Parts: sequence; C-alpha cells; structure tokens
Amino acid sequence: MVNILTAHSQSSEDLIQLTAVTWLKEFIRLSGRSILPYTSGILTAILPCLAYDDERKNLLFDADNKKMIIEVSKTVNNSLMKLITAEDDSDINEQPDSSEPAEDSASRQTVEKLALPSVIDVLSKHLLHNSTQTRLSVLRWIYHLHMQIPNKMFQHVEELFPVLIRTLSDPCDEVVLRDLEVLAEISSSAAGRRHSIQLPEHIKNLSVAPPGSMNIYFIKFMLSLMNLFATDHQLLDDRGSFIIQQLCLLLNAEDIYRTLAEILLKESDLKFASHIVQTLNTILLTSKELFELRNRLKDLKTEKCCSLFVCLYRSWCYNAVATVSLCFLTQNYKHACDLLQKFGDLEVTVEFLTEIDKLVQLIESPIFTYLRLQLLDVEHNHHLMKSLYGLLMLLPQSDAFRTLLHRLQCIPNLQQMHMPTNERYKRAHGFLASCY
Repeated sequence: MVNILTAHSQSSEDLIQLTAVTWLKEFIRLSGRSILPYTSGILTAILPCLAYDDERKNLLFDADNKKMIIEVSKTVNNSLMKLITAEDDSDINEQPDSSEPAEDSASRQTVEKLALPSVIDVLSKHLLHNSTQTRLSVLRWIYHLHMQIPNKMFQHVEELFPVLIRTLSDPCDEVVLRDLEVLAEISSSAAGRRHSIQLPEHIKNLSVAPPGSMNIYFIKFMLSLMNLFATDHQLLDDRGSFIIQQLCLLLNAEDIYRTLAEILLKESDLKFASHIVQTLNTILLTSKELFELRNRLKDLKTEKCCSLFVCLYRSWCYNAVATVSLCFLTQNYKHACDLLQKFGDLEVTVEFLTEIDKLVQLIESPIFTYLRLQLLDVEHNHHLMKSLYGLLMLLPQSDAFRTLLHRLQCIPNLQQMHMPTNERYKRAHGFLASCY
C-alpha cells in the first residue's frame, strides 16, 4: 500500500498527489516505526513537494490547494524524521539478546529494517534539486541522521562528503549555512574518531593533525575547502569571508586558522596562496567572530599563543602586506620595520598599493586603537613610528597618504615630552602672565 501511495505522490495531477500525501501522513501516524523500511521511497515522493513550483500550472487546481500539498508534505517529512532516534544507532550486526523481552527484540529488528544506503542515495540526489526548500530539507535530514545515528552514518560519509562540499557553492546563503552546520558536525563528531581516511602525500609530511575536539574529517574538510577555493576564485571573492566566519562560529577559530595555515605551506600556486592569505588576514583583523583570537595574538602571553603566531607567520609570508599587519597585531614592531625596509626590493603594483591602502584604513579602525595610543609613548615605540613612516613613503599622495600623514602629525614632540618640569612651569606661567 505504501509503495502505491509513494508512486501516486509523484503524480502530475494535483488532486491525486494531495490525496496520496494525505494518506501517507495518516499511515505514518498509525504505523509509527514500522514504516521505516519505506523511508527512502517516501522521501523520493515528499522532498520535491516541499517547494511551490510556479511553472507547474494545472487548471484543475489553484494555488491555495497547491500550498495544501506543501503543508501536508512538511507534516509527513517532520513525522518521518521524528521516528529516527538515538536508540537506532546500534550495531546492525548485533544479535538480539535472548534475555530481552520479545516486544523489545521485535522493536530492535524493526530498527534494523531502516535501509540507510537507499536513504543516503535519495538524499544525495535531492541535494542537487533546483528547489531551495528541498535542498534545505535534505540538509536537515542529513544533520538529523548524524545527530541521532552517527556511527551508522559514518559508514556512508564518503558518499555524502563530495556532494556536501559542492553544495558550498550554492547560490542561497541559507543553504550554505545549513551545509556548513552539517560539515561541522561531521568534523567534530566523536563517532568519526574511530574512522581513518587516506590523506594526500604532501599533507602527511606536515604537522597537520586533527585538534583534540575534531576527527580526521576535519582535516579532509579543510583540504576540500582549500581545493574548492583554488578552483573557484569567484567563490573565494564572493563567499570566502562568509564561509570562514560561519565556520569560526561553528568550530574553534584557532583550530581552523592553524590547520589552514599548515595546509598553505605546501601550496604551489603562489598567486592563490597570496589571495587566500589576504582573505584570512582581513577576516582575522575585522571579524567579530575572531575577537578572542585577536586578543590572544595581541599579547602573546603564553607559549601556545606564540606557537600560533609562528604557525600563521610562515603562511602569511605569501603576502607581504598581510605579514606586516600580523606584526602590527602582535606588536612585533621592530620586525615590521625590518620587513618594510625590504619592500623596496618588491615590485610595486596597483594591487600591492591597494593592500597598503586597506592596511592604513585598518590602522584607523577601532581594532588598532591600542596601536595608535602607543604612539603617545614616543621614546619606547620608535620602531612603530618608523614602520608607519615606512608605509607613508610607499604610498602615493592619495587619501590614504593624507590620512596616515595627519595621524603621524598628531604624535607629540619628543623634546617637549622630555622638557624638565620647572621649565614647562616657567613657560606656562609666562604664557598666563601675558594674558593679563
């Protein structure tokens, strides 16, 4: 009966389709978990019905009735999803316990009837559906399955992973965000720590290992993301910041930056490496999601923070201006000064000057308030002053040049700051006397 209803749920006649999905809704309500073996078939019928198709016009059915199909389909979808619980994540080869009551044993056998491979196949195909709502529903299904039955899902993760990575290029932000949630769950799931995968040879030679809270799929995710950006530069420009920022919310920001920095060390495309470092650096300096990471780098109080700086520095060297900005962030002003001395040997392009222009704008932003205040202590921050003058000398006489010049003109005179107290008093007294 379920197979018949599933077939008619895909009918081109709206009345037949509505009748079929309504029957399915009642069957699920009455049958409960015994309907799980038919999950893949029901999903095949229901998932395409979750979005209103404007191109499909049927004179026998109006828009209001079409919306009824959508609402009933949503009910069927949600009811079916609730039938799968954490209790289902048992070994499929586990034999029933003879001491177990017959009712519990029958229930366990029913659970084993969930044909997960066919469900995964249906979800993978519908993740490419042209309907946004259908794709979102598929991602909710995958996330739900990973939360409830992670051990079983990891037996099929290799089949899903490439499709999930491609979905990061989806034009809808909501789909990309939901996809990132799924990939983050896969990367951090404890069930994934019992699995191993083959990594590329050039990665094996690096000190890239899953952080304590992650599994090996975190490394694969970061590698796949880097490869995706390398093959689709437009995605990096349009969505790169959005993807990295959301990942820093879902996972640990330091783990993400450390891993990406280690992977970049073996990048052969120097232009792409410079581009991705520029993107990562801008996110690091401007994103509110990385506030804590910036604070750790700013002071370098612990050995772990210093290790993070060294890790980032090695990859940041792909981009000269990003390296200087990292030195400013970490208050390594002498090294920034030394680097700027070397800039005379570099080819000065429009892109290079644009990056310096952006750095000047960042120096004027709230992020570098501490740096500007340090200019008051002229005696102990001459390397900082020299670095800023170095940036000034590199810039043509543009708005950025005038902005930085005006900032440097605000620095107090060193001779006045070291003037003896009695001399300053005499000058002030003389000035006041002249006013009367």
